[in-house]
Amino acid sequence: MIDYNKPILNKDGEPLKLLEAAAHFCVRAIKKTNALRKIGYETHGMGNMLSYGTENFDTYTVWKDERQFKNSVKMYIDMGVDIITYDNEPDYPVKWISEVIRDNNSSVKLVVDLHDLDSIRRGIIPIPEREMFNLADALIYVSMPIQSMTNELHRVNKPNIVLLSYCNEGIVEYDEDKIGERKGVVYEGGANPPEDNELNTVFAYRSLFSIIKRLVEMGNETYMYCGNISAFDTYQPTGAVIFPPTQYKEMMEKMTAYKYGALIFNNHDGKKDQVNYTLTNKEHEYLQAGLPSLACWCPESMKHVSKHGIGFTYNHIDEIGNVINLENKYMEIMNNIKIKRKELVMENFIFRIEQLYADLIGVPRKGIPKYIRDINIFEYGKEDVNNLLK
Repeated sequence: MIDYNKPILNKDGEPLKLLEAAAHFCVRAIKKTNALRKIGYETHGMGNMLSYGTENFDTYTVWKDERQFKNSVKMYIDMGVDIITYDNEPDYPVKWISEVIRDNNSSVKLVVDLHDLDSIRRGIIPIPEREMFNLADALIYVSMPIQSMTNELHRVNKPNIVLLSYCNEGIVEYDEDKIGERKGVVYEGGANPPEDNELNTVFAYRSLFSIIKRLVEMGNETYMYCGNISAFDTYQPTGAVIFPPTQYKEMMEKMTAYKYGALIFNNHDGKKDQVNYTLTNKEHEYLQAGLPSLACWCPESMKHVSKHGIGFTYNHIDEIGNVINLENKYMEIMNNIKIKRKELVMENFIFRIEQLYADLIGVPRKGIPKYIRDINIFEYGKEDVNNLLK
């Protein structure tokens, strides 16, 4: 086995060369890449725009159409990449990658990191999603329920793992002596404009106007860092303090000034499987900023928050009330957050991807220290972790 602190080697005895491809880069893809680079992998990226974290790749290529996408993939194959990981959505570029690999008679392996699936979110299986599952050599899921449901739905019989959307170690720090100065509830992320009927039908769980407004009505000083400019324009009447899309690192630093993170979706009827079964980036961003999550109407996230003791869970938004009522429990949760924000970082779980990559190209896996093994068992279970250590 390879030493834990060293990179997996390809068959030429060199650290794996990795390409992360996407349309718009979700921060999850950047988190993975940052952790892999620390170990010593050569990492490359390609997306259809510049976004946070893309400067961290060894090289980064911007594509605008199928021709540019395919030419970039071929260029990276010629450079000797061993693994191409595509971060969906959209799904159709997986077919483009597969075609380039085939046309070049390449041994490069294709992994798909499944951020969002229409089969979960909308209850349908579009043709590009089905093709994506058929063409991938391996799959990465964002939660264990999504893995179980999707493996059954698509009859998956290829390697697949789960990796939650942890933040990177040290992404932000806060002054513990100033915890007493914190105030208010903050929400960060995307939100649908209230008058956009199409978005509020297809992505109903992101219709948050009434939720933000209700937090204010219950007496909470409420803040919102919008993931989209349309939310900044349309959520002003909620009574919350609304900020436009903010660069990720700056947003993380600013969030340390608040007291709680709103982990709430429009799912009061419990019918939105996207939030019933998935886990989010924002839970981990609140954790790293030192904010207890106020989790509501997102069952899988609520379980995770309770499991690690990093926030409060509610069956209805009205149960939250005015957060001043949480004062007697606040420091107990903060003491737990102090521990968990050191454990629940991408660097402590990235070996899961490394083992997957090693298996795909037929080279030795890594050994892992007891500390890493123990926190992975607590997170994913003994059977899952043992399968990664065989």
